[in-house]
Amino acid sequence: MLLDGKVAVVTGGARGTGAAIARRFVAEGASVVLVDVDDVGGAATAEGLGDRAAYAHLDVTDEAGWTVLVERTVARHGRIDVLVNNAAILHIGGIDATDGDTLRRVLDVNLVGAHLGVRAVAPFMAAGGGGSIVNVASLDALIGMNGLSAYSASKWGLRGLTKSLALELGRVGIRVNTVCPAGGNPAMFAPWGGGLAALGDGLTHYLADRGIPREADLDEIARAVVYLASDQSGFVTGIDLPVDGGHSAGSHLPGFDTL
Repeated sequence: MLLDGKVAVVTGGARGTGAAIARRFVAEGASVVLVDVDDVGGAATAEGLGDRAAYAHLDVTDEAGWTVLVERTVARHGRIDVLVNNAAILHIGGIDATDGDTLRRVLDVNLVGAHLGVRAVAPFMAAGGGGSIVNVASLDALIGMNGLSAYSASKWGLRGLTKSLALELGRVGIRVNTVCPAGGNPAMFAPWGGGLAALGDGLTHYLADRGIPREADLDEIARAVVYLASDQSGFVTGIDLPVDGGHSAGSHLPGFDTL
């Protein structure tokens, strides 16, 4: 029960990685407010997690919405101990297929939304003696990849936000860290499913280049978030925690170590 008694807000909690994080948090003893714009999915996920989970509608780009959410959460629970900025959108496409409006939308959700969340919860965390903020980035925040300029820019920016806020908020007891998974909600890739399938061996080789040649499953990502949210990581702040099977460590050349 690593999160016993803690109160957490998890964005993008209706499905995928966010739902897995909320599920693991409840299993570890936390009370969770999961937020999303998918009201049907969010309410169903919260209902399935029992009395210690609740759903609230929130567009993370809405600053006033953040204020209302945080005030209502504190009114109900008395405090907020953990914020997980997980809500994100994906765009895959070359520079010619990524116009300014697309870039701005990805940055608004993935980066500005996280900034607004921290800005809203930080005063209440500080007043309560501190807390933990976990920003969910990506392997694509550690290494570059073609076709992901907008998404990578947002996630690299999230790492920069994390490091600056870790220094700014550490003196009031708030830790800020980033998780960088190689994997996540498969539904994010659905609009490009046919194109990804056509990559064939290229996609297979991409996964095989890792020390552990597969994607992280959602619960593996959630357990990493639990660690950073818990008191087990009490002196850990400003880090990027890869959950990527060693992908960001370098390249694996089959047979090279047997020459």
